[in-house]
Amino acid sequence: MKKILALILAVTTIMTVAGCSGTTNDTSATSEDVKVWRFCHEESVGSVQDQFAMKFKELVEEKSGGKIRVDVYPVGQLADGVGAIELLRYNAVNFAINNPATVATIIPENQLLMLHYVFSDDMEVNRKALNEGNATKELDRLYTEKDMIPLNWFQEGFQVVTSNFPIYTPEDMNGFKIRVMASPLLIAAYSAYGCNPTPVPYMETYSNLQLNMIDGQVNPVFAIEEMKFYEVQEYLNFLNHEVFIGTFCTNPEFWESLTEEEKAMVMEIQEELDQYVFDMQNQYSQERLEKILANKPDIGLIEYTDEERAVFQEKAQAGYDYYLDLTGEEGQKLLEMLQEDIAVAEKELNQGV
Repeated sequence: MKKILALILAVTTIMTVAGCSGTTNDTSATSEDVKVWRFCHEESVGSVQDQFAMKFKELVEEKSGGKIRVDVYPVGQLADGVGAIELLRYNAVNFAINNPATVATIIPENQLLMLHYVFSDDMEVNRKALNEGNATKELDRLYTEKDMIPLNWFQEGFQVVTSNFPIYTPEDMNGFKIRVMASPLLIAAYSAYGCNPTPVPYMETYSNLQLNMIDGQVNPVFAIEEMKFYEVQEYLNFLNHEVFIGTFCTNPEFWESLTEEEKAMVMEIQEELDQYVFDMQNQYSQERLEKILANKPDIGLIEYTDEERAVFQEKAQAGYDYYLDLTGEEGQKLLEMLQEDIAVAEKELNQGV
C-alpha cells in the first residue's frame, strides 16, 4: 500500500510540474505537438547520473529537431532510488538510472556487481566487461522480466570510505558504524570487515555524520565532494574495493510505443553517452578530489599496498558466500561469467585488441 501511495503521489507531482510549465507532461503530443519523455535518476544535480541525464536530454532534443522534450528529475524530486524503480516499472517515467543496490529487492542476482574486489583496478577493463560481457547480457534478461530494459551499464568510479580516523586494517573497522545503501549484500560485505553497516537515506547522510549517528560512509569521490561529506570527516580511505555501477534503463511498454526512428536515435545516443560518461567519471574523480583538498587541505588520504589490500580481500570472501547462498546456481553462473568477462577484457586490452 505504501508503494502504491508513493507512486500516486509521484505521478501527481509529475502532472503538477507539467502544469506549471504550461505543457502536459505526457509521452503523447502536447498542444505544441512536442512529445515529452520523463527521465529520473537517484543522484543530486551536478552528479555523474545528472550529467548523463542532461546530456541525454540535450542530444534527444537536438536530434529530434525539438519534436521531443526530455524532463529530468533528480533524486527526491519525485522519489528516492527505490521509488524511482517503481515509477519506471509502471511507466510513470520513461527512462531512469538505478544501481544494483536499489534493484536488489526484485533482482537479487544483480548484487553481483557490488561484490568487493570483483572488478579490475583498470577502469577500461571494467568498461569493456560491462559493455561486451555475458554477465550483463544475462542481467539484461532478468531486468526485462521485471519491466526494465537496460540500455547501458556504466561505472561512476571506485567507492571511497570516509572516516574520522585512518583505516589501515579490517581491525580498525571493528564496530565502525558505516552508512551503506539498503542492500543485504552490502551489509554482509561490510560486516565481514567488522563494521556495523547502517542503511541511511542518501539525503540524510550528511546530518547523520554531523551528529555522530554514524561514523563514516562510502561513496565515489564526486559524491563525497558534492554532498560535502568531507566537511564532517577527516580521512578518505582508497581501498579500491567496490565500483559504483549505474544502469540506464527504459520501460518496455514505452519502448515498444516508439517509432523505429526514435529507437534508433536513442541507441545511437546511448553509444555516444557511454564514452561521455566514462570520460566524465574519470574527470570527476580527479577534479572533485582537487576541490576537496582545496577546501580541506589537511584531510587525510589513505592508500594501500597490494599486501594491505589482500587482507581486506580475504575478509571480503564472506560477501561472496552470502551472495551465492542468496542466489544459488544462477548467482554462481553469473559470478563465473563476470570473472571470465573481466579476464577476457584484460587479455584483449593488454594485447592492444
